[in-house]
Amino acid sequence: MPAQALRPLLSAAVAGLAAGAITLAGAPAAFAAPGDDGDIKVHREGTVEPDQSNHPQVCRFHFAAFNFNDLTEIHWDIYNQPPGTPPAVRSGDITLDDSFNGYSQDMSLPNGMYKVEVTWTGQSGAKKSKVFRVDCDGTPTTPPTTPPPTTYPPTTPPPTHHGGGHGGGHHKPPHGPVGAGGGGAADTTGTTDDGSAFGVGSALAAGLAGTAGLILIRRSRRRHNGAA
Repeated sequence: MPAQALRPLLSAAVAGLAAGAITLAGAPAAFAAPGDDGDIKVHREGTVEPDQSNHPQVCRFHFAAFNFNDLTEIHWDIYNQPPGTPPAVRSGDITLDDSFNGYSQDMSLPNGMYKVEVTWTGQSGAKKSKVFRVDCDGTPTTPPTTPPPTTYPPTTPPPTHHGGGHGGGHHKPPHGPVGAGGGGAADTTGTTDDGSAFGVGSALAAGLAGTAGLILIRRSRRRHNGAA
């Protein structure tokens, strides 16, 4: 194709490219709108912040907001679940710091299911939300210990000693010889025999003394009569 014929085509292509560049330059930049990258978390009371985890079951709790770029404040509303059209049971605001993070105060609600929704000024995307359960009765308790038995088996009563006519319960001292070593009774036969012999000897001696005295009296009388 002659060069003269190509010149009009080249001129048209250059004009089209220039128009396209102008259109691209005038289009808005494809950046996220303020707050679109943000997220809301439900945290149990006492959570050490910042903490990116979410706690779906709580008792006392607060909200943690993260990465709400270019915003200084967000608003939150709590609704009962399942979803419906009741008014919010509680609402509040969170002031964001220089890192676009922020936290609400600790709060409590009756046991049940809830949903928190976050909105902000200039919002263009969807609301940020979380569903959570409040359950202050779910803490495990210490199992009760087994109570001690109230009754016990009766113990064997101590043996009672009957005194054979002297009244019950009094122990009567033993009679007879004192036990000797080895379980037998001490031999008292000799002692008994000696006592008997002593008694017989004493009786004989007394008899002899009486006889001798009688003889002496009779002799004395005979002498007296003879002398008279």
